[in-house]
Amino acid sequence: GAVAATSVGSVRAFGVASATTIEASTASKSSYYSHIGAVAATSVGSVRAFGVANATTIETSSASKSSYYYHIGAVAATSVGSVRVVGVASATTIEASSASKSSYYSHIGAVAATSVGSVRVFGVASATTIEVVAATSVGSVRVFGVASATTIEASTASKSSYYSHIGAVAATSVGSVRVFGVASATTIEASTASKSSYYSHVGAVAATSVGSVRVFGVASATTIEASTATEPSYYYNIGAVAAT
Repeated sequence: GAVAATSVGSVRAFGVASATTIEASTASKSSYYSHIGAVAATSVGSVRAFGVANATTIETSSASKSSYYYHIGAVAATSVGSVRVVGVASATTIEASSASKSSYYSHIGAVAATSVGSVRVFGVASATTIEVVAATSVGSVRVFGVASATTIEASTASKSSYYSHIGAVAATSVGSVRVFGVASATTIEASTASKSSYYSHVGAVAATSVGSVRVFGVASATTIEASTATEPSYYYNIGAVAAT
C-alpha cells in the first residue's frame, strides 16, 4: 500500500504499510531504518523487517532465527543503541530474533500487545521513560511489561521469562534489570537465574533499592520465591507496583 523510509547503510527490507505479505532477505548483515513515517503490516513467512511508526533508528538483528509478525496494528518507537525488536500494538503473534545482544529502548511512544508464542519484544506504552504497559502473553516471553522506565536492558539469558495477564507496571531501572515488578500478573518467572523466581497474587509493591536486589518487598503475596541467580538485578526508584 504505502512505504515511507530513509535508509542508512545496508537496507534489506522496507517498513511497509498495508502489506499482505512481507518476506525480508535472510542476509546476515543488519537492516537499517531511519525516519519511517507510519507502518502497518500483516506478514506471512520469514520476516526480518519491522513494521514501525515514527522510528528514528531501528536496527534489525542478524540472528539466524526468523521473526514473525501477524496482524500488526500500530507501532511507535525511537531506539537508542542496538535495538533488535520494536514494541508493537495489536500483534497477534510476535517472535523476535534469538540474538544474544541486548536491546535498548528509549522514548517509545505507545505500544500495547498480546503475544502468543515466543516473544522477545517489549510491549511498551508512552516511553519517554516508558509509561504504561498492558499485555497478555502465552509461551516463552523475554519481554518485560514496564512503566516509567528510563533504560531497559533485556537479559540475554537462555531461559525464558513468562508473563501472563500483565496489567500495569511502574518502574525506573538503573543498571542491568532482569525482572520487573508487575501488576495483574498470573505468573512471572525471572530469566538468567538457574532457579526461577515465582510470583503469585502479589498485592502491592513499593521500593527504592540501591545495590544488588534479588527480590521485591511485596505486600499480600501468596507465594514469592527468590531466584538464586549469580548476577544481581538492580532496581532504582520504583514508584508503585501491584500484581496479582
